[in-house]
Amino acid sequence: MEASVIHARLGLLIRLVDTSTGAAVEEREIQFLADGERVRPAPRGNGCFVFINTERTDFRLTVQVVGFESYSTDVRFEELDDRIPTCDIFLIPSEKNAKGESVIGIFGNLPLLEALEAVDVNRPLCRFSDFTEKTRKMTVIKQAGRVLDMDYGHYGLLAADGKSYEKIVVSGMDRNQALILKEPLAQPFTVNAPISRVVFGSVNDNGDYLLRVRDDSTNLRYLVRYIVSGEVRFQEVDFHDPATWKLALDRRTEDE
Repeated sequence: MEASVIHARLGLLIRLVDTSTGAAVEEREIQFLADGERVRPAPRGNGCFVFINTERTDFRLTVQVVGFESYSTDVRFEELDDRIPTCDIFLIPSEKNAKGESVIGIFGNLPLLEALEAVDVNRPLCRFSDFTEKTRKMTVIKQAGRVLDMDYGHYGLLAADGKSYEKIVVSGMDRNQALILKEPLAQPFTVNAPISRVVFGSVNDNGDYLLRVRDDSTNLRYLVRYIVSGEVRFQEVDFHDPATWKLALDRRTEDE
């Protein structure tokens, strides 16, 4: 009797992340919708879920998790890795989150707003040391007594004046803990420039926006990066100072 061989093909890997902490979301009450229909990807632990032997056809994915805001995105397979197509879902904690932890946020409406995110300017994960363009490897200065964990993937490298940052995507680390970037740096940086994790906000088609962080420090000063009509802008926000919360409509407003 011939032995049968069963081949399994990964359709899609979904990774759920709490954007306010960078930790995996492991709540049990989760619903996944594909084009409005409920689906059940298999859990794999550490916030990961997989579709096995499914067609790689583009669809609208909605994720609803207790303690977090609902999240929807268009899954386009041509934009994903063919070997391990991965969709990272960065969830915003709700005001009444499941763990009862305090959060604080900014919200409002800005016409033609396309994207919103921020980095903590006071608590960097590490600092820039050197970058080799040919290999896309970045060496960093680690924080004393802390393990360097860059699995979150999305970070901001702050400029010397502290008024802007360059987005970087870390695709891996080598044996010497040098970071391997998905794309080369667009501009040079000085040694000791802070590197902080990106906290993602949400924006709908009407320009309504929301960004929340954990209320876990007396100093909650963040540099917000937002895009209006294709133009990248930056604004400093102190989450403990409501006067700084409203995103500026134009640069003249920011400078007044």
